[in-house]
Amino acid sequence: MSISNGMERKKRFYNSLLIENENGEKMLGKLMLVVAEVAEAAEAVRHNDLINFREEIADTFIRLSDICGTMDIDIEKDIENKMIINEGRALRHGTKILL
Repeated sequence: MSISNGMERKKRFYNSLLIENENGEKMLGKLMLVVAEVAEAAEAVRHNDLINFREEIADTFIRLSDICGTMDIDIEKDIENKMIINEGRALRHGTKILL
C-alpha cells in the first residue's frame, strides 16, 4: 500500500466515524452506547444482580455487533488476529500486570 493510499484510507475511516449513517446515527454516539451498557453491567455487579449483569453484557455485544455491521468489520477474523498478537506479549503489558 502506498503512503497516499494509506492516508486516504485513514481519512475515510475517520470520516466514517464522524458522519451520520442512513439512520442519522453517528459512530461516536454508538460507541457511547457501548460505554453505557458496560456501565450498567458494572452497576449490576455493585448490586450483586447476576441476571441484570448478564442482560447488560448481552446488550453490550448487541451494540458492538451493530458497530461491526456498520463498519463492515469481520470481528471473528480480527479477534483471531488480536489473540495471536496477545499470545506473543509478555505477562506484563505496559505498567499493568495481566492476569
